[in-house]
Amino acid sequence: MRIVDLDGSAFERGRQQGELLREEYRGVMRDLLSSPEWRDHKPPLFPDGLVGPVLSVAGRAMTWPWGRRHVPAQAARVKGLAKGLGLSTSQTWGLQFLEVVFCEAGSSLAPPPPVGCTVVQAQPHATASGEMLTARNYDFPTMLQPYQVVRREVPTEAGRLATTTVTQVALVGAHQGVNEAGLVVSMNNARLWRGPHLRYHGVPLSLLAMELLETCRTTAEAIERVRATTARSNAGFVSLCDRSGDAAIVETTVRDLAVRRPDASGVLAQANHFTELAHANLPEGTKWTVAGMEDQEYLAGSRARQRAALDHLAKAAGEISVRTLQQVMADHDGCDAGHEATVCAHGPRGGTLSSMVIENASRTMWIAAGNPCAHPWTEVRFRGGAASEQRVAAK
Repeated sequence: MRIVDLDGSAFERGRQQGELLREEYRGVMRDLLSSPEWRDHKPPLFPDGLVGPVLSVAGRAMTWPWGRRHVPAQAARVKGLAKGLGLSTSQTWGLQFLEVVFCEAGSSLAPPPPVGCTVVQAQPHATASGEMLTARNYDFPTMLQPYQVVRREVPTEAGRLATTTVTQVALVGAHQGVNEAGLVVSMNNARLWRGPHLRYHGVPLSLLAMELLETCRTTAEAIERVRATTARSNAGFVSLCDRSGDAAIVETTVRDLAVRRPDASGVLAQANHFTELAHANLPEGTKWTVAGMEDQEYLAGSRARQRAALDHLAKAAGEISVRTLQQVMADHDGCDAGHEATVCAHGPRGGTLSSMVIENASRTMWIAAGNPCAHPWTEVRFRGGAASEQRVAAK
C-alpha cells in the first residue's frame, strides 16, 4: 500500500494528495466503469460519459454546503484535492458523496458490499503491555483494494494535529487513523435504506472522522464533537480510544446517537449492526441481492463476525498483544478458506481490503495490505517531523 507524506495547510495537503495520486484516481474510475458492479447496477441506458457531470450535481447539492459549514478545514482539503486531481471542486465533492451512496442498502449505483468491517478494542488492563490497542479490518468491494493509501500528515494550521490515516485515493476523509495525541478513530458503516436514519445530504462520516483526528485529543472530546455535528448523512459506528484507555463505540444515525463501552474485561468489538440503537437496523431476515449471496442475511453475517472477534478477545483478556490482534483479524472461524461472514472476509465481489493494528502510546500502525491471513504486516511509524522508519514485521 502506498504511503504519502503531506505537509502544509488543509488546501495544500489536499493538493499534494491529488497530484501524487492522480494516476491511481484515473485507475479507480476506469476499473469502476468496467466493473460488474457498475454494469449490473447502473441505471438503464445511462452513458458512462455522464458520470462526471452527475457527480458534480450530486456533490454540489448533497455534500458541499454541509461540508463547508460544519467541517470547513475538510472543505478546504476537497478544494485542494480537486486542484491536484485536475477536477472541478463540485465533481470532487461528488466523489466524497459516493461514500454515502455505497452505504445505502439497495443502491442503484453499486451492490451492497457482501462483507463488512470489524473493529476491536483492548483497554490497558486487557493487554500484556498495559497499553491501549485497536485493530480493524476494512472490508469493501475487491475492485477498490489497489486504490488504498496511507497518509502521514503534519498540518501547519494552529490547533491541527498530525495524523496517520488510511483511506481511498480520491477521498479526503479517513476510515482509520491515529493522531499525535494518541487518539485512535475507526469508522464502520451501517447499511440502511434512506429514511429516518440515513439521508443523502450532510457530512459523510469519513469527513467527520478526519476532523476528529485533527482536532480532538481524547475520547471524551471526540464523543462530544460527534454529538454536536447534527448534519451527519450516512449512519455507522465511530470507534474511539485514547492513550488513557478511555474507549467507546459511538453508534450514530442521522437522528440518534448512543455510546457503547467495553465490558469488565476491557474488550469491545463492533461489526456493522446496531446494539444500542437496534431499532435502526435493517429488518430481521433482510438478505443480500449480490449474485451468489442471495440466501445470506445481512444481520446474521455482521453478528457472526462481531461474536467471533469478541470470543477471541475474551479468551485472551489480560494477555492481548499486537500479535494477538493480528491473529484475531485473520480469523476464519474454523473454516480453512474463510467466507463473507468471517472476520477475515472472503467474498465473490468483496473481502478484507486491508487490516490495521494500532498502539495508542507509540502511535504505531501495523498494516496488512489485503487479507491478513495471506499478507505480511508492515509497520508504519508515526511521522513527527523527522523521517520515520517502516519495516515488514515478521508474521
